[in-house]
Amino acid sequence: MMYPYSYSYGILYYGREIAIFAAILLAVVLSIVLYFTFLSKKNEGKYKGAKGKIYNFLSFNKFYTEDIMKLLYVVSVAVLVVAGFAMMFTHNFISGLLVLVLGNVALRISYELIMMFIIMCRKTVSIDRKMDKITEFYSDDFGEGECCACDETIPDQECCSCQDCCCECDEQEINASDR
Repeated sequence: MMYPYSYSYGILYYGREIAIFAAILLAVVLSIVLYFTFLSKKNEGKYKGAKGKIYNFLSFNKFYTEDIMKLLYVVSVAVLVVAGFAMMFTHNFISGLLVLVLGNVALRISYELIMMFIIMCRKTVSIDRKMDKITEFYSDDFGEGECCACDETIPDQECCSCQDCCCECDEQEINASDR
């Protein structure tokens, strides 16, 4: 049995493979360049307007899942209500009523559980951002290389963990060891 076409593994077949490989390679290279130039931490808050929205979207500064889940919930409720009423008048009245009531209750519980995890993630990010601000505020008090305040009124006190950071601490350690 002869077919009117032939199988060819010529240049056209290998050309598709090369094109797919080149597209994947180009996408990876562009992603790396985009990550290190556009999405670096030094650009945070720098972009306004459309670029700012793109930056926030690509760096996950705003969670869109919460809005999408709310929309899906409203659509799902509408579908359940229409299906429930359709079942009430075309099939069995009781089964339509069960879909209308129990279906909406089950849907609400499942969406609340999903939203609980999303909101917990959002709150955790909010706490993390507030902790970063607190750390920046107090970094002057606990920064590296700064001398601690040794209390001169207590003669036996050892100097805290500042090592050779100022002459006063070293002199107090020497004076305390002589006693």
